[in-house]
Amino acid sequence: MRRSRSNDSRQNKKASSCPAMKTMLNSIRRLATQAPTKSQPILNIATPPKYTLAQLRTFPSLAPKSFIPLPQQFFNTEIPTRRDLLWSAVVYEADAARVGSNFVTLKSDKPYSGRKLRPQKGSGRARLGSGNSPHLYNEVKAHAIKGPHDWSTDLPFKVYSKAVQTALTVQYKRGNLVVVENECDFKQRNLEVSQSFVSTHGLTRLNMLFVTDAPREKLSLSMRHFFVNPEKLKSVKRRDRAKVLNKCKGKVVLKEDLQVRDILKANRVFVELPALQWLISMYGSK
Repeated sequence: MRRSRSNDSRQNKKASSCPAMKTMLNSIRRLATQAPTKSQPILNIATPPKYTLAQLRTFPSLAPKSFIPLPQQFFNTEIPTRRDLLWSAVVYEADAARVGSNFVTLKSDKPYSGRKLRPQKGSGRARLGSGNSPHLYNEVKAHAIKGPHDWSTDLPFKVYSKAVQTALTVQYKRGNLVVVENECDFKQRNLEVSQSFVSTHGLTRLNMLFVTDAPREKLSLSMRHFFVNPEKLKSVKRRDRAKVLNKCKGKVVLKEDLQVRDILKANRVFVELPALQWLISMYGSK
């Protein structure tokens, strides 16, 4: 035991005498006693992708031309669908679309005579003051909302922006989002052009939505004449024509007028590239 201890002491003296060995021993002691800092990465985790790809097509042939990158932060296909945000956005848009012009006759309007109909006593029945009483069958209401009334509700812009992102992402995941490089418009405005476009791509029974960067009159009129019979439209009352046109399967909407309801109802969404870039910059997370 004495000889081994003496040998160890001799080796330590030799190491202390050599400067290279001394620095190496100091570095080993430092690494053995030093705790790992928070800045040092412990796990090697790959960074998620920043972009996803979409096919760029030409109109009206819909021939694929190239691929374009779309921000993964906007078209996030990994997270589940937020149906609560979609519901809030749809209710918000439906409330804003209500006109609020309901006319209700109230007791304060006094449409009937104010003469006392029955005597106060002696008739054996309940007392009755005038013909404007709401419990009579006279279409007079005691409490009702009378137009003009604003039914619109409030919704934070961040919530609505997230709903637009979710709706477009759902269409993208289903493969129903078609990004068009050029303008979504026909060269001619007639029934045959729209009929050939719909029949060629098999879109007869599908709801189509065209999101354009500028007004496209030829496209909108051609789709309207194809899906809505002009003679039938004339027979409909003027106040009900807007409802018939809204149910048209080929709807053309400007980028500023796009709603979440339109995106969810459509089976195919054709969006121009400048319009899509505007939607990403408008409703993207900032």
